[in-house]
Amino acid sequence: MAGVGTAYSAVQKSVGAAARDEACLVSPGWSAVVAAAARLAQVLVSNDLSALSKLHDAGYRWPLGAESLASETDDPHGES
Repeated sequence: MAGVGTAYSAVQKSVGAAARDEACLVSPGWSAVVAAAARLAQVLVSNDLSALSKLHDAGYRWPLGAESLASETDDPHGES
């Protein structure tokens, strides 16, 4: 997050704090903001997937009750 903040602050400093969004988007430093945001997005997704995997390994399922629904629909005749 610090990388995004640093890159954005540099753009804001170069175009002025009161500049319109369009001025930021065409600033030469905007690509650094996008790159930092992309790296942050990768970290966030990786962390979310790791947390989800740990919850799954611990037996949690989503949506809640999906386990019971799956067992009811596995064999509609109740046969094994």
